[in-house]
Amino acid sequence: MIELLIELLKIAGINYGFFRLMNYITFRSIMAMGTALLFSLVFGFKFILFLYKKKFRDTSGETLSINAYSKRGTPTAGGTLIISSTLFSLILWGDFTNPFFPVLVSAFLYFGFVGFLDDFQKSRFKSSLSGLSQFGKTALMLAYIVPFSFYYISPLCPIPQNLKTLIYIPFYKNPILNLGEIGFVLFIIFVMFSVINSVNMTDGMDGLLSGVSVLTIGVYIVFAYIIGNSLAASHYLFPYIRGAGEVSVFGAALIGAILGFLWYNSYPAEIFMGDTGSLAIGSVIALMLLFTKQEMLFLISGGVFIVEIFTSLLQEKIGNRLGRRMIYRAPIHHTLTHEGIAEPKAVIRIWIVAIILAIISLLSLKVR
Repeated sequence: MIELLIELLKIAGINYGFFRLMNYITFRSIMAMGTALLFSLVFGFKFILFLYKKKFRDTSGETLSINAYSKRGTPTAGGTLIISSTLFSLILWGDFTNPFFPVLVSAFLYFGFVGFLDDFQKSRFKSSLSGLSQFGKTALMLAYIVPFSFYYISPLCPIPQNLKTLIYIPFYKNPILNLGEIGFVLFIIFVMFSVINSVNMTDGMDGLLSGVSVLTIGVYIVFAYIIGNSLAASHYLFPYIRGAGEVSVFGAALIGAILGFLWYNSYPAEIFMGDTGSLAIGSVIALMLLFTKQEMLFLISGGVFIVEIFTSLLQEKIGNRLGRRMIYRAPIHHTLTHEGIAEPKAVIRIWIVAIILAIISLLSLKVR
């Protein structure tokens, strides 16, 4: 909206003074983060009451943790607050003429809607087992991911054609592999599906996903800004992607919304984000790593997510077939509480691990 106002002032030949700051992505990123944070804080409590009255309440308790029943009745689908705060901020500070923006918004809303359907089903039938089936959720996810993968390799995608199918790894300047179009389509499907599910899997303790996702998104904000700036990209020897800097504005707005949500989601949580939030956040992270051509960096920056989904699959695909437990409780954050670590302490320790991984990821900017 403010970008449109500036364009109108330019056309009219009016000096727009203070609004010159809108030309700087760093300024708009900071303002987007602050606006989303403020929106989330101001409307968060009223939103919690609204969800409670509408009976959008948590139904967990079957196998999640020792104290899971104490959380029953907590309002869920709080991801709608994150989505609303982010979009409100982006309407003010985002540049919707940027080709990356419509794709980010569409994925954010689509996967948020899929998560909302799952949360709605669970709340409606008062059981965490009554949400979307695994097949149904997978089909809905692939309904977006598959068309997007073909869009990505098409001329419509703003990423330079000569970069699209290349694979870069952290701490190394040059691409190590060219997968070709078909190979990269399959790679995108695998990456997006895995990243979104790993983020979703991490949402199991008060504040856990909020803190870890903020750190991961923060890493990609830095990379997006550098890769979208021709001078910075040249200095750090990254391929320049025109317009990619605007991805950092989206990420900053999302961080602000998540931090505002964390105010109410920290232990003991007054609201849960549910699949509405975790799937929406996961979709943005997946697109950020694809749009910055830093897919393999997720192995470091998203290390917590990877361990979470690995331990879950280890138990589900191997342990259950062998009829034994590979770990005490899957995913791994539930193992920590099973071993007697208090939930707040377990969350803080995982945050610390995520901070270390974020620092290592940022080191790869210079150590290459």
